[in-house]
Amino acid sequence: MQNKKLFDGTFLWSVLILSAISAIAYLPLAHKIGYLNDDWYLMYDMQVRGADFFHVIFSGDRPGRALSMIPLFSMFGFEPFYYHLSAYLFRFLGGVCLYWTLQMLWPRRYFFTLSAAILFTIYPGFLSQTNAIDYQSHILGLFLALLSVALTIKSILTPGKAPRLLLISASILAGWGYLSQMEYFIGLEVFRFAAIFLLLGRTKNESAKQKFTKAILASLPFLLIAGGFLMWRLLFFVSERKATDIGLQISQASSPLTLLWWLNYLIQDILNVVLTSWGLPMYILAFSLRLRESVAAFGWAGFAVLITVLGMRRVEKDKTEIETDSRLSQEALWLSLTSIAGGLLPIILVNRHIMLPEYSRYSLIASVGAVLLLATVIENISSRAGRSAVFVFFVAVAIVTHYGNAVTAADETQATRNFWWQAAWRAPQIKEGTTLLASYPGSPLSEDYFIWGPANLIYYPEPQNGTPVRVKLPAAVLADGNVVIKTITNGGSETPLRRGNFLERDFGNVLVMTQASSNGCVRFINGDAPELSPADQQRLFLVAPYSNLNNVVTDGELKTPPAIIFGGEPVHGWCYFYQKADLARQQAEWEQIPSLLNEALENGYYPEDPLEWMPFLQASAVLGDEEQVRKMAKLIATDKFLLKQACKIMTRFMTHERLSAEMTLAIEKNICR
Repeated sequence: MQNKKLFDGTFLWSVLILSAISAIAYLPLAHKIGYLNDDWYLMYDMQVRGADFFHVIFSGDRPGRALSMIPLFSMFGFEPFYYHLSAYLFRFLGGVCLYWTLQMLWPRRYFFTLSAAILFTIYPGFLSQTNAIDYQSHILGLFLALLSVALTIKSILTPGKAPRLLLISASILAGWGYLSQMEYFIGLEVFRFAAIFLLLGRTKNESAKQKFTKAILASLPFLLIAGGFLMWRLLFFVSERKATDIGLQISQASSPLTLLWWLNYLIQDILNVVLTSWGLPMYILAFSLRLRESVAAFGWAGFAVLITVLGMRRVEKDKTEIETDSRLSQEALWLSLTSIAGGLLPIILVNRHIMLPEYSRYSLIASVGAVLLLATVIENISSRAGRSAVFVFFVAVAIVTHYGNAVTAADETQATRNFWWQAAWRAPQIKEGTTLLASYPGSPLSEDYFIWGPANLIYYPEPQNGTPVRVKLPAAVLADGNVVIKTITNGGSETPLRRGNFLERDFGNVLVMTQASSNGCVRFINGDAPELSPADQQRLFLVAPYSNLNNVVTDGELKTPPAIIFGGEPVHGWCYFYQKADLARQQAEWEQIPSLLNEALENGYYPEDPLEWMPFLQASAVLGDEEQVRKMAKLIATDKFLLKQACKIMTRFMTHERLSAEMTLAIEKNICR
């Protein structure tokens, strides 16, 4: 076994290349990406309870996550950009550790080891890098796992007893560290032991039995990693989540049908992690980019390709690379296939499955084997130019995919921030206990805290002392059909408790908020006279009549969303004036509304959705401005659905407001004709 000086100029140059390419993959739009998905409830809990509450949040499934999130929050606070930087750093360091491991296994296969490390670091099958706060533990865990493996291999190559024991101890501690973050990462242990057997299987002048015995003995200390963790997890820890209860999930293996499904998923997931990850995410995320963004994506990809080509030449300069023979290829192939299977089996055994792009996180561990397989195939291309061309093609694919993913995350961030800034302009306060039903434009809402997280950060950010945290503005997701049924049947209340957060959802007291398009305005629905757009979700039409607008408190000072979370206040465009007019309409302060309209029009702002003329139409009717009513009626009449709806709303409006006979006739003639 060769124990050459590893951290030489070539190694450091390779690390520099890795840092540059991974930065291109993950950082160009990081400053535009804010809170996403689970980040919302985590940061709300930090607002009202502080960093120690991470212990409560993760106590039911992965208590070790608190040990990483508490110091990170103590350093970064509520600033999302810092979490993107640390996620990038951990991802890059994970790539360095894999490169270190591969260099120890194949010291003179410079192209293979560096190409595999680069492809792993920017692997396009993992798309949750943009969800930097919640996925910090995943990325940190991956780094610790690969550091642990690298220390394992280094310990075997180290001759001195004391340094070897130190390396073994550090490897075990790093191993426990990564499993404390994500228990299903345990599949990486297959990569560890396969690497040990590969390394010790090369010993010359020894029989197969002697090599096997030596590998077993070398592996024994590292059994403490998985063995110690599993002993704690199965015998002492009680999981509150079925999804992370290992014993419960594996107990389902008694069914032959379950075993067949597991085999089916294993085959599918191998294809997903090896092949689909390089095509489907790019198709979904990058091919739908706007022209300007496409140019930027290909520009960054070209920059990464240039760095890759120049960097690889620099690494291979003055280095004698051994010719790839069948034995080396067989070693890499064996290591890659066992690592892929090892990375996928823990996922499948707990009844999970890779589904791109939603569940891309399950490809993370198996991606180690996937890139080894890909690098082996590329390395065996006979032409050096052809080999380089194929390699940089995959680098470009990964960069374009990650840029498209970042654009999607940045757009979602902007849309969410815009939604809640408009809500803050419209509603000075929302009554405690109101159940929010919201619809974001073009952004699927899969969890209720995507709604109540930002709402409570604006309206109820005050610190709390008790456990669990009481969510004062609960929410429900319209995509859940049960929510629609419970709302239209006044289906009582629910009191879910999840990750230390308690919600009391009253389906007889809801407030519906919707934004049909990113350029449209947020509408607080009045159930007595719902104003709905043809672009609204159809489920919204069912629950809109049950929206209680009285839950909006119209007096008091308007809330200012914290800029560190929601960004700076947007330009006061059309929707600003619409929200002010809608608030004035609820307050019956009709005289204010025409001046708001005049100011908007003077600044060149107009609605994209004709429905947004309604507050101004009603104000004109109350104030007796027949000419303005006729003008707005023509604008609304461009859509048959809106015209019919406007007639119904204005007919009801005339029964509640004292309008002149002339105005009543004008409404009937121009709107209800």
